[in-house]
Amino acid sequence: MNAIVEARQMHAASGSEVFVRFGPERRLTGILSGAHHDGPTLLLPNAGLQPRSGPFRLHVLMAEHLANSGVQCFRYDAPGIGEAPRVAGCDAVQASIAAIDALQAAHGCHTFAIGGICSAADTGWEVTISDARVSGLLLLDGVVFTGPWYHYAKLLGLLRRLPSEWKHFANRLPAKLKPSAGLDSRAFRSWPDKTRAREQFSRMVARDVRMLCIFSGGYADRFLHHRQFAWSFGPDANAPGVSLHYWPDCDHTYFGRAQRERLIQRTSDWMLGFRPGRPS
Repeated sequence: MNAIVEARQMHAASGSEVFVRFGPERRLTGILSGAHHDGPTLLLPNAGLQPRSGPFRLHVLMAEHLANSGVQCFRYDAPGIGEAPRVAGCDAVQASIAAIDALQAAHGCHTFAIGGICSAADTGWEVTISDARVSGLLLLDGVVFTGPWYHYAKLLGLLRRLPSEWKHFANRLPAKLKPSAGLDSRAFRSWPDKTRAREQFSRMVARDVRMLCIFSGGYADRFLHHRQFAWSFGPDANAPGVSLHYWPDCDHTYFGRAQRERLIQRTSDWMLGFRPGRPS
């Protein structure tokens, strides 16, 4: 039997999850949830060093919810992470493009979104820039730059402290105002500079890529004020297809159950906007 036909029949028969091999010599693997060929597919690459299940099984829970809503979800291990071996000449971006190839050829997927938390957002950004088949980008604590609104929010936060604490913090103010104070969330990530990032963002908007951008309270060394987004990306930050949210009550990995449920529901609503006749 033709391999593509066989894969599609297996997918239809399972109705829930399919084990997919892809990439060089099909050495990489992932799980495709849902069997909705007419709907969109969300690719969830690794978030940092987390395996494909996601932090606190976020990707598993999200995939289940999306499948029940009529949205396919593909969670997978990039080379060298989780169960995936290192593959010479194949990084997370190349692996993601190979995954899109496999999903399109063997499983009937045709509308793609990609992204996730932290480095997964970065992978999604690079894949979306590289591959015109991607029409949606999920940025959770993704690319953004500090600037005047960040420093304004930082200073405002310090001034809100009790007067008895002001003297103590006044002595430490220069260090406190530096984005690099404490843990730098950008230390292990690869970002374009601001000029390049803005140009890439504009290209995606011009291509009608829909974006869901959510910043958490666990990203305080990079994001503290919603106006930072427009400062980073210019007028295109307000394009109709761009959705921005700042959730200071959530942590970076959505540890709390209520936080995860909130994120999953918002992502599901956003993904349903890809379906014909549904709002974005």
